Amino acid sequence: MSAELIPARMILRSYVLEAFILLLVCGGSAQGQENKTQYYELLRKTFTKLTQGESEPEIFHRENITTKLQNVLSMESIYDWVMLMKKDINMALTARNNISEACSVGLQLFVDGLQERKLWAIKMLDAQVKVPSGVFDGDFVWPGQYDQCINIDQAFPDILTYNMTFLIRGKYFLFSVPNTLMPRLPFVSTDLRMGICLPDVCNEADVTRMLEIVFELVYEVTNGTIINLNYVYHPETKFEITPELIIASVIFSIIGLLLLVGTLYDMYIYQKMNSSEVGDVGMDVKDDLGDVNSDTTHLMSDGSRVTVLTINYYKTLHKRTFRKFLLTFSMSTNGSKVLSTETPPPSAVQAVNGIRVLSMGWVILGHTYFFTLGTSKNVIPTATNWIQRWTFQVILNGIYSVDSFFLLSGLLVSFLTLRELQKRDGKLNWFLFYFHRFWRLTPALMLFTLLYTAYFQYWGSGPFWPKKSFDYQQCKNNWWRNLLYIQNFFPISEQCIGWGWYLANDMQFFVLSPILIYPLYRKRVIGYILVLALLIMQAVFRGVMSVDLGMGLNSPPNQEEFFDKMYQRPYSRIAPYLIGVLTGYFMWKSKRQVKLPKVFVILGWIIALVCVSSVVFGTLEQNRGHKQSISVSALYNSLSKTTWSLGVAWIIFACNTGYGGFINTFLSAGLWSPLSRLTYCAYLVHPVIMFMYTLSQRYTMYFTDINMVCLFLGFWMATYVVAFFVSMALEAPMIGLEKLILKRNKD
Repeated sequence: MSAELIPARMILRSYVLEAFILLLVCGGSAQGQENKTQYYELLRKTFTKLTQGESEPEIFHRENITTKLQNVLSMESIYDWVMLMKKDINMALTARNNISEACSVGLQLFVDGLQERKLWAIKMLDAQVKVPSGVFDGDFVWPGQYDQCINIDQAFPDILTYNMTFLIRGKYFLFSVPNTLMPRLPFVSTDLRMGICLPDVCNEADVTRMLEIVFELVYEVTNGTIINLNYVYHPETKFEITPELIIASVIFSIIGLLLLVGTLYDMYIYQKMNSSEVGDVGMDVKDDLGDVNSDTTHLMSDGSRVTVLTINYYKTLHKRTFRKFLLTFSMSTNGSKVLSTETPPPSAVQAVNGIRVLSMGWVILGHTYFFTLGTSKNVIPTATNWIQRWTFQVILNGIYSVDSFFLLSGLLVSFLTLRELQKRDGKLNWFLFYFHRFWRLTPALMLFTLLYTAYFQYWGSGPFWPKKSFDYQQCKNNWWRNLLYIQNFFPISEQCIGWGWYLANDMQFFVLSPILIYPLYRKRVIGYILVLALLIMQAVFRGVMSVDLGMGLNSPPNQEEFFDKMYQRPYSRIAPYLIGVLTGYFMWKSKRQVKLPKVFVILGWIIALVCVSSVVFGTLEQNRGHKQSISVSALYNSLSKTTWSLGVAWIIFACNTGYGGFINTFLSAGLWSPLSRLTYCAYLVHPVIMFMYTLSQRYTMYFTDINMVCLFLGFWMATYVVAFFVSMALEAPMIGLEKLILKRNKD
C-alpha cells in the first residue's frame, strides 16, 4: 500500500464510520428498509474493496460514493432516515442490540425531536463527531462539540407512551479506535479519537454495544475490532469521597490555618514588636528569632534586657518556640526571603543561579512541545519540517537540561561538604548530612503527591479530561517508592509522578556522594580512581544499551523501553554528577584562586563551547535524513552526557576563578535569585500545569512558531507563580521547621 494512499483510505474509512454512527444513533440496526439496506451494502462493499487494494478513484467513480455519502451525512437525509426507521427503532434497540431500556427511550425521544426539528435534538446531532479538515496533516482527534453537548437540557413532563417523565441532558463520550492504516509516530498516538453526544440515560455499556455493532458492520472482514471507550465527566459529576481526599483535606486545612495564623501574627504582632520600644528598652526580637529559613545560623538573644512586665504580657504569644513555629508559616517572611534579589556574596558559588534557572526554562520549553503533541492538529508536517531546523535541535535535545541539574547538585555537595570537612578536621555528622537532604526534598514531594492525587480530577473538564490523573492508581499503590526514592528502578507504567525519576536519581547520587568525596579529601588518588571507574561504567553501559535498543543519536525506536531500561537508570545518568563532584573538589582545593595563561583561558572557553554545541547540534544531519551507523550512534550516546557536562563544568569553574567575564556577571546577577529558589517547586508543578491546559482543550491545537512561543512563555510564567505559592505552603515551612527542630535544645 503506497504511503500517499494511506491518508485517503483513512479518510474514506472515517466517513464510513461516521455514517454508521449517525445511522445507529438515529435508528439502531433495524432491518427491512430497502434504502437502509442498500446503504449498508454500499458501505460493506466499499470497505471490502478498500482492503483488497482497489484504488479510491475507482471506488468513488463506480459507486458514486461521494454523492451517496453526502446524502447520508446531510441533515435532510437524517430526517428521511428518521421517517423510515421510526416504527421499528425501539424494538430494534431493546431486543436486538441489548441496549438498556432507558437508553432506548432516550434515543427514541432524540429521534422524535429530530423528526419534529426541535432545537435541542438538532444541537445534539450537531455535537456529534465530524471528520475535520487536516487529516492528511495528522489530525486524528475529532471531539465533536463538548460544551454544546453537556449544556443540552430538555424536559418531557407529559410523555405517557413510556409511562414515565423524562429529563434529557446531553452526555458526552469520547472513544478511540485503532488506526491500522497509519504508521506509528514517536510520542504520538495515531489512534482515531472521536466524540459523540447522547442522552444522559445512556451509559458506557450502551455506547460500547452500539459501537460494537458499528464495527461488526464496517469491519466485518477483520473479525472484530477492539474499541477503547473513555467516558468524560458529565457536569453533574458526583463528588467522590476517597481516603486520599479525606487525608488531603485534613492536612491541607491544617496547613492553610497555620499559614493564615502565622502570616497574620507576623504582620500584625511580631513586626510591630520588632519595631517598637517598651519604656527605654529596645526589644530586638529579630535577633531572638534568627533567620529561620536562611542557610546561616545567627546567635540568639536571651531576652534578659526585656522588662518583667513585657515578658508577662507576651509570655504566651511570644514564647520562643511557639513564636518560631508560627513564623515558619509566615508567607510574609518566607515570601520576602524567596523574592529577594540581592546579588550573591563573593563567598557563594558563582553562576549557579543563572544556570539553574536557564536549565529549568529549557525543561519547560521541551515539555511544552512534548505535552501538546497528543492534541496537535498538524503533527505530521510539524514533525517533518521542524526537526530539520538547526534551531529545533535545542528542543529535541532538551534532555541535557537535566544533566545540568545533576552537575550542579554534585558540584555543590562536593564543594560545601569538603569545606565543612576542612573546618571540622575531617569529621562530619553524617546523620545530619543525610537528614537535611531528605527533609529538604521529601515533605514537599509527598505533600504535593497527595495534593495531586486527591484533587487533580476536579481541576478541569473537557472532552480529553480523564476521570482521574493518569497515574492515580500508581500513586495509590506505589507512593511509598517515591518516599524511598526508588521509583526509577520500576517501569514508567508503574510510577507515580513520572517526572519524579530525576529526584530519585539525585537522591541516590547524594547517598553515594560521601564514598567519592571523603576519599578525595583524604586520598585524592583513590577518589580519582573511583570517579574514573564510574565514568567508564556509564559510558560502557550506555554504549551497549544503545546497540541493544537499536538507537540512533538520542533516537530510540521504542520510547517506553528506552525510558525504562536506560533513560532513568542511575548508572546511565551518573556522569554529570561525577564531573560536578570533581569540579567542586578542584574549586575547593584551589580556593577558587587559579592563575591561568590567557591562551589557556581562551582555549578552555573554545573547547567548552565546542562540547556543548556538538552535543546539541550533532543530531542535525540525522534528523535531516542522513542516518548514522550503529557504532557512531553508540559512541555519541555513550559520551554525550559526559561531553555536555565537561562544557558546563568549565563555565562554572571559569566564573568562580575570575575568568568568567560578562558571562559570570550575567549568570550571577541578583535577578536570578528568586527564580533559582523556586526551581524545586517549579520542577514539581510544571507538568501538572501543562496537563491542565492541554487536557482542558475542546479541540486540537495548531502548531505554529508563534503559538508555541506564546504557549511556552505562558507555561513558564504560570509555573513560577504556582511554584511560589507551593513553596510558601509546602517547602519554606519545612525548612524553617528543620532549623527549629535541630536548634531546639540551644534555646
